[in-house]
Parts: sequence; C-alpha cells; structure tokens
Amino acid sequence: MQRNKGAVDEAFDNIIKLVLSRKLLPGDRIYETDLVDVFKMSRTPIREALSRLASMGFLEKLPNKKGYIVPFLEPKDMKEVYYVRVLLEGKAARRAAKYASPEDSSELIEINQQEMEMFLANKKDEYAALNEKFHMTIAAMAKNRYLYRYIQQAFWRSNIYVFFFMSFYNEQINIEKLQNVENPRLSYMEHKRIVESILSRDSLAAEKAMQEHLIIAYNSMLNPHGQPIKSLEECDLD
Repeated sequence: MQRNKGAVDEAFDNIIKLVLSRKLLPGDRIYETDLVDVFKMSRTPIREALSRLASMGFLEKLPNKKGYIVPFLEPKDMKEVYYVRVLLEGKAARRAAKYASPEDSSELIEINQQEMEMFLANKKDEYAALNEKFHMTIAAMAKNRYLYRYIQQAFWRSNIYVFFFMSFYNEQINIEKLQNVENPRLSYMEHKRIVESILSRDSLAAEKAMQEHLIIAYNSMLNPHGQPIKSLEECDLD
C-alpha cells in the first residue's frame, strides 16, 4: 500500500511537470495509456493521479469518453476561482493566527525560507511544490476540514492559470535585474508578511495579508508588465 501511494504521488508530480514544461497545453487530451510509456509506470498509479487531479479541478474528465483534458483558460473562470480563494484563504489565515501551534509556526517559517532559496535559484518545480505546501499548511492550521477541502480544490484550479500566466513560470529570472526594480512583486515576500501576521496572532492582519497576496497575484497575471500593485485598494476582483 505504501509503495502504491508513493507511485501515485510520483505520477501526480510528473503530470504537473508536463504542464509546467509546456509539454501539455490547454485543450490537450491526456490518456493514461499514453503516459505509461512516458513515465515508465503501470497504469494504476497514473489512473489514480489523473483522477485526483480531475477531482481538484486541475484537469477535466472528457464527458462520455475515455481520458482527460487540460482545461481551456477563460478570464471569467480565472476571476471566479480567485474570488473564491480570496474569500476562503483569507478566513483560513485569520483562523490560523488564532489556532497556530509553535510547531505550525516553525513549519511556516521553514517553508518560507525554502521558498526564497528556490525562487532565487530559479527552480520552478521545487518552488511550485513549496507554494502548494505553504497555502495548504495554512489551510490545515484553520482546523476546519471543509475549509481545507474547498481551498485545495480552488488552489489547484487556479494553478492552471498560475503555470501559464505567472511571470516566474514563463520567464527566466534575472536576479541582478530584479534587485534594481523598485517594489518588485516577490511572492515569497508576500508569504513572509502572512507568516509574520500569523506569528503575531493578529487575525485581521493575517486575513488582509492573504487577501492582498492573492488579489495582487491575480492582477499581476492580467498585467504582467504593468506597474507593481502596492495595496489591496489598487486591486479589482469584484
């Protein structure tokens, strides 16, 4: 059983990497039989990984057909999923500030430190995994299984847009150039502000920091080369 779980996780990660590397694009169809040769794995873990990704909204099951599809990217869908993330993850951060244990706080600090290292090293796969870990750790800290479940679904649906529109995943990062930009958008720094609010037990500040982070992320994908957005009031998701 443990070996099977590991194989499913490996297949899950490999499918994500195909999207990150643009080997799978919106509208592409995916069949488990095709991935057997690509991943050199049996069909069972691939089938389970595809089913898991579909349940999370990252893939869609083809109606009345075998296989899955990478969802088409639509502005209305993107806006709706980020609206939900802002609402749910803001509340999760607020509750996390109330319920965080010392162990939870230490884990968040460690994740955020690793995020900085992976960002500066331009390691996209590792950074994507840490970004998921950061958001889902806070969701778990909220101590509400339904909140966690729906945050997980919204997170993975939004990742379709993140992987194709977020500048970090689409451009080679020039660290020296970045350091000369006034107020550059650095996701791990926005995460750091969320962590600081949670550590200080400031529920309202944690909620606002999370909301601001997600709204700024949404707007930065709509306008990747525009002026940096500095505050929640400058963002528009309504």
